[in-house]
Amino acid sequence: MRHLALLLLPVISFASAWTREEGEFFIAPFFNYYRAKDYYDKSGNKKPIGCTFEKREVQIYGEYGLKKNTTLTFKVPYDWLKCAGSTSGLSDLEVGFIRQVKRGKNYAFSYYGNAIIPTGYSINDNPRLGYGRLGLEGGFLYGLSGKVGFLDTGIGYRYYFGYPSSQVRAYATAGVNALKNLQIITSLDLQMGLGDGTKKVLGQNITLEPDYKLAQVYVGPRLMLGNLSLIATYQHVFWGRNTGVGRGFNVGVWWNF
Repeated sequence: MRHLALLLLPVISFASAWTREEGEFFIAPFFNYYRAKDYYDKSGNKKPIGCTFEKREVQIYGEYGLKKNTTLTFKVPYDWLKCAGSTSGLSDLEVGFIRQVKRGKNYAFSYYGNAIIPTGYSINDNPRLGYGRLGLEGGFLYGLSGKVGFLDTGIGYRYYFGYPSSQVRAYATAGVNALKNLQIITSLDLQMGLGDGTKKVLGQNITLEPDYKLAQVYVGPRLMLGNLSLIATYQHVFWGRNTGVGRGFNVGVWWNF
C-alpha cells in the first residue's frame, strides 16, 4: 500500500519509508492554510502577536524511482504571508533522496537526506519567506502496513549554515481503513530546536523563529481512487515555544504513475 506522510505535514520534509518502483513517478500538489492570533513565548505562555498571521501555501511535492531501492524527491512551495504587512513568492526548495535498507512483506526501513535551498527572496521582507540559509537534513524512516491500514514513522536532524538553530524532527502517521476506499489519517509532528546558532529577530513570521519547539496534530480523510487519492486534513498546534498558536487545513491530491 502506497502512502506518504509528507503531504499531511507541509512543514516537515519526511516522506514514506517505502521507495518507488524504478521509473515510477509520484506527484502531489496541495494547498495549506494556516492562521494564528497568538504565539507561545520562550516559556510556553500564550501571548498576542499584535496582528493576525496568515499563511497560504501552494506546494508541489514529487518522487521518482531512480532504482529499486532509491527514490529522488523534491518540493516546490509558493507562499502568501500576511501579518500587518504582506509578502509572497517562492520559499525554500528541497531536493533529496530516500534509500531503502530493508523491506519485508509488511514493513520497510529507510534513510533519507535533503538539501534546503533558498530561492533568492529578501531576508528583509516582513513577514519573510524563509531563513535565507542553506540547510541539510538526514534521518531514518520506518513503516508498517497491513489489512487495517498503515503506520509510518521518522526521525531526523536538520542543520542550517547560519543563525537558525539546528532541529530534531520526528513524526508518526497512522492510517486506518474505515471503508474500502476510505482511510482516516492522524499524524503527530514534533519539531525541537536545539538552541544552538546565533539568534536574530525574524519579524512577524511566527512559524520561522530561529529557535522554536512545537507539537502539532493532523487528522482527516483520504479517499483512494486507484492511482489517485484525495486528501483533506485539519492542523492544530497544541504545544510550543517561540511559535504560533495556530490552526489550519490542507487539501491535496496524490497521483502515482
